[in-house]
Amino acid sequence: MSCGNGPGNTAEEGEVLMPKRRILPRTDPKSCFRCHTARGAFILRSQPHCKDCFFPSVQLRFTRRIYQPLRPPTVRKNVTRPPIQDGQVLVALSGGAGSMAMLDQMTDLGLIGSGDGARADKTKGEKEVVWESGTVVYVEFAWVTGMSARMEEMEEVAKSQGLGFVGVRAEDVYDEGLERRLRGKCGQGQSSDTHTYRQWHVIPTRADFSGSSSSSNTSQDNLTRLRTLLSSLPPTSRPSLLQLILDHLLTLVAHSLPNVSQLLLGETSTREAQRVISATASGRGWALPLELANTLSLRPSSTVDPSPIIRLKPMKDISLKEAAVYCHLRRLPTVNQRRWVDGRSSGGRGKGSTSLEMLTEQFILGLSVTHPSTVSTINKTGDKLVFSGNAQSAELCPLCQMPAEPSAQAWKSRTALTSLPDKTEPIHRAEPVVPEQQDSTLEPLLCYACLTTLTPHTHTAKKPPAEDGETEAELPLWVEQRARHRRVGPEEMRKDIQEFLL
Repeated sequence: MSCGNGPGNTAEEGEVLMPKRRILPRTDPKSCFRCHTARGAFILRSQPHCKDCFFPSVQLRFTRRIYQPLRPPTVRKNVTRPPIQDGQVLVALSGGAGSMAMLDQMTDLGLIGSGDGARADKTKGEKEVVWESGTVVYVEFAWVTGMSARMEEMEEVAKSQGLGFVGVRAEDVYDEGLERRLRGKCGQGQSSDTHTYRQWHVIPTRADFSGSSSSSNTSQDNLTRLRTLLSSLPPTSRPSLLQLILDHLLTLVAHSLPNVSQLLLGETSTREAQRVISATASGRGWALPLELANTLSLRPSSTVDPSPIIRLKPMKDISLKEAAVYCHLRRLPTVNQRRWVDGRSSGGRGKGSTSLEMLTEQFILGLSVTHPSTVSTINKTGDKLVFSGNAQSAELCPLCQMPAEPSAQAWKSRTALTSLPDKTEPIHRAEPVVPEQQDSTLEPLLCYACLTTLTPHTHTAKKPPAEDGETEAELPLWVEQRARHRRVGPEEMRKDIQEFLL
């Protein structure tokens, strides 16, 4: 019995029958993982990228995210350019890497026209625009955070791209004539809502959200009111309130400008991952699926303009590092530090930061160094969340303007200890709020997250209540307007318009 390779057991036949192992070409670990020819200039998601492959990769993910909600449902290709939209687009610009990269890509791809009604010549290879005109909106927080003002710089960026510009300040939330002035500048006329706003006060020493008119605060300027409100809240609640102010001002501008159909935000995937964790920890988990959605229909704070406006997030698949690299290669100036942690007195970075948003951001950025898939894993988990209620018929929270879960105050009274009684006094179970008290207080109308945001610390609640001469913090004006609309039920509304019905 033979164990040779063939009948003749010759070496030549063995070499012919056994092919040699093919030697695979070794890939340079420093070369681009896409083209494998150019040398990688930077590492993204643990993979080297070259400049030639970086821009098409970012542009492809950007177009997929912005084209999908705009194209007709019959078109299934993700890269198909959508038809011309009805109305103009409003681009929210903050000066950060995400918004600057978003605006640059939109103008580079030719998505926004000049507003003259010109059409593209497809015989010459020109592509049709998606929006005939566009406007840039910028919200200034410099006088609150202590950073340098960038209103003029953002206006120059918008004019260089051939777009309109609208600039508002954070303290404008106390300006009753802001919406009227915005509509007057655009030729829409003045708003028909002549309601006199009643100021809602937050006393820093106790969780009392009763609303009452006050004449002592009428002489205060809007900036002083906002600073007083921020100083009355715990440091952990200030970034949440500033974010609510930003969302309200963007929604107000979108509904005040004429013929706005879409509002674009430059939130990156890193910011979305931070929102998933911080919002869940702060108690916004019930309405979190609506906040994370790529498309959301924004509701106006008044009934003057009921037309829906769609909010889009085209930078949702692009990380903060990729946006920063894009701005670096395109030489776009950016400022990525908001300083929302401790208000105007602190820089917001370094030791001593007590903001949940800042701690979450530092945790995600630090973990992404050793685990590059951290951001994508968190966002994939957030995309699977489904809103359990009815977004159309749910009651809206007057502060965050998102659907509020029912009986949030009663649930918190059973699970949280908002006040510490004396040792000699027995601890009584919190009683639910009766309907008569809901007409005079704001607390039963708030969602759980906003109720927690406006609740002072336990050690602060032990202090005596504010005296008559002490300055009280006033909530923004839209809170009272939302609360007034929510209190008016269907029967009362029908009685008010009974004489106008046929």
